[in-house]
Amino acid sequence: MNNLLLLISLTLIPFSCTQTGRVEKYVEISGETMGTYYRIIYGASENYPDKGVIDTWLLELNNSLSTYVDNSVISRFNRSEDGIKASDLDDSLLSKYFFENVRISNEIYAESDGFFDPTVMPLVNYWGFGYDHSQKLTQIDTHLVDSLSQFVGLNKLNIGANPDPEVIKPDHRIELDFSAVAKGYAIDVVSQMLEDSFSIFNYLVDIGGESRAKGVNSEGKIWRIGISEPVENSPFSSYKFIVELKDKSIATSGNYRNFYENNGQKISHTMNPKTGFFERNDLLSASILTDDCGYADGYATACMAMGFELAKNMVEKNEKLGAIFIYIDRDNQIKHYISPHIRAFVTPSN
Repeated sequence: MNNLLLLISLTLIPFSCTQTGRVEKYVEISGETMGTYYRIIYGASENYPDKGVIDTWLLELNNSLSTYVDNSVISRFNRSEDGIKASDLDDSLLSKYFFENVRISNEIYAESDGFFDPTVMPLVNYWGFGYDHSQKLTQIDTHLVDSLSQFVGLNKLNIGANPDPEVIKPDHRIELDFSAVAKGYAIDVVSQMLEDSFSIFNYLVDIGGESRAKGVNSEGKIWRIGISEPVENSPFSSYKFIVELKDKSIATSGNYRNFYENNGQKISHTMNPKTGFFERNDLLSASILTDDCGYADGYATACMAMGFELAKNMVEKNEKLGAIFIYIDRDNQIKHYISPHIRAFVTPSN
């Protein structure tokens, strides 16, 4: 997922009054997590979390979902011979995070007809975008790609639900990669913690350009997010659209920033799980608006693999999703599509 969503800063006034008359102080906390940045802005009248609390929450999420943490739940699954059960895990919270990401991924896998598939980990490593990235490719081995593809397919796993959730794999070489949902899911967890533990209901949580917002900013206005221009080497401050984010989440995926070159050929990070190869299609960027950022994250990734028409058809069948697509038409012209029910919240940037 690329850093294509940018917060339009409106936090110029440090205090704001709530409807109950309480004076809220707006706090901004930032740091690093999941290989990228995080930025959290919220209004609180009394008790509120400091950076240490936020970092602890994010560390717990990494200890469950990161393939770069050797003893994380997902790393333990990937090294296992036959999978993992909740009853085998000592930490119930880390177990919960892992199995919720399995559930979210399974839903998106089914609705996207397999264009979103977290079992692509062996291929992600091969192409140089995973945890095993000791060197970039110098020559593409199509036979090896075909060989690794036999371990791709979420439907190969036996996914069991409560009372003892489990994910059983028929071959030890099957591995999971939650990178396309984990940041969005982390945003959801942090947002819920702000509400449940600190009664904070005016906030924006941003991890790596994916965001979830609730309430209003320090000026008493709805949070605004910028979607950057889908052009290589364009500045991050070059906005294509401005989105009013009212109690919603948004995630954007695109191919044009995260890539490297192999003999002059650009290797992008969006892979088609059905072929095992990186692919560039007519869709330049996909922004998804929905309630939970974990779903926005995953669906945006699915759309990039599907291409414009398939992605548009999928989104139109799901009333919970709103989409902003920037694509290339048959005349090689850059066009955009905005779901009808979110057009009132999206404006072009001048």
